[in-house]
Amino acid sequence: MHRRHEPPYAGGEPASEESRGRRSERRIDDRPDVTSAQAEGPDDQEVAALHALVAERLKQAHARVHALNVSAEAKSALTRQLLIVTETAKRDLPGAARRLGRFVHDLDEGHPPLD
Repeated sequence: MHRRHEPPYAGGEPASEESRGRRSERRIDDRPDVTSAQAEGPDDQEVAALHALVAERLKQAHARVHALNVSAEAKSALTRQLLIVTETAKRDLPGAARRLGRFVHDLDEGHPPLD
């Protein structure tokens, strides 16, 4: 047996054909979806590229720290520093990129940046 289509709200009017067909496109609060927003400006694209770069470098730095032949305490300290960089990136992306650059440079030089 087939169930009859029920209205979207109990006791309300049935949904119009227009709203039923566009339900996945609309938000309850009528704000535009991210996909329907206008194209980003050049500054937004640069920020997005910097976010992607910092994210990729953080991922690589975490992998390098994990592969180090140091004590568990040293790995924990280094991981905490990388988490601080991650948190900094939320507020100060260029500052986080600089901090991460210094961290990676110290790893490249062979002396892990332990506080």
